[in-house]
Amino acid sequence: RIPGKSDLAKAFRYALSRWRSFCLFLEDGRVAIDNNPAELSGLGPLSGQAIVTDEAGDTMLRLGFSLSLRGSRPSPPTDEDEADTVSVTASPRRLRLLALLHYLWDAAGLTTWRKAYGRRSWWIVHRELCLAAARARTGSGPLSDILFVPPPYVLEDKERLAGERRRFLHRLRPVAGKPTGLGLLVAELKGQEPAQYGRKLRFKHLPDFSVFVDSDTAKRFDRAAARKVRLVEATPNSHLMAIATFAVKGNYAEIREIALMAVDGRWIPFAGERDHGLLQALAERDFVRCLPYNLPVDAPIATAVLLDGDGPIALYAPAPDMAADREEDLRRIAAEGIYPAWHWPAGVFDMPELPRRVDHGART
Repeated sequence: RIPGKSDLAKAFRYALSRWRSFCLFLEDGRVAIDNNPAELSGLGPLSGQAIVTDEAGDTMLRLGFSLSLRGSRPSPPTDEDEADTVSVTASPRRLRLLALLHYLWDAAGLTTWRKAYGRRSWWIVHRELCLAAARARTGSGPLSDILFVPPPYVLEDKERLAGERRRFLHRLRPVAGKPTGLGLLVAELKGQEPAQYGRKLRFKHLPDFSVFVDSDTAKRFDRAAARKVRLVEATPNSHLMAIATFAVKGNYAEIREIALMAVDGRWIPFAGERDHGLLQALAERDFVRCLPYNLPVDAPIATAVLLDGDGPIALYAPAPDMAADREEDLRRIAAEGIYPAWHWPAGVFDMPELPRRVDHGART
């Protein structure tokens, strides 16, 4: 029997918490064993500072937003109010709200797609997000204690689902004399409607739970969310994911801060028409989507890493309106990268031919 606090036990826990990733490396020699692909996204600058993983495989997250509410302070701005002005050297010491959603998507394996997957349902997304949260902590405790991801809603099970939700939210109810703890919600935003004091947001799989924002927060939400809402409305078979901090107010919740992320039908994040087009072209390929985390949308990072070519290949698809000097920075960084680079120039309408797929099993 191995002592639970021994170094060997820690090593076993570390391996088991990452078993799926280790198996992928063993199954396919083209997948790198180190973490260099993280350097192609916004994850690299945060690793070891805002995101710290110990030998046991547990991850500590340092957050740049509050998980408690003191007094009646106004809600903070949403992510895009700041994301458009933040520099490339965004602080690596704290995760902003949208960056936390990016981390969860990465940790849950939802940025990875393989041809063999076929499809991905909300049941899988919910399960993997909850497993990722179970392996992470914040300064206030386990992330799973405050993160609510609605399970698939089944009408016949509505009473059971409502009971489980009430039990989860009970721990977030205000306690006299103490700061009000905030919860985190990750769910698909389906719409909104006017309320007597502010606005009511509608989330998929939560038809029987009311979530409100006050008038001031709703105005900031409109300014920050308009582009992403329109992007999803204009893109068939896509979803609008939200991450929000909220306070429990009796039998409803009140949003304090919210950030949005567009995802396609496979729940792979996309930021615009061009990278969505690239992801569609990769429907029958194996790849990992790269996310910006704290970095601005025009940061010089890869769009994705192709896994089924002749070795990993970094794919770069900058927005069509990217400034020439920014694209030059991207080209230079790509040329100096650890992987060969494929580039779709910003000023070119037609997508260049993608690197060919290599049957790894047939190679000698």
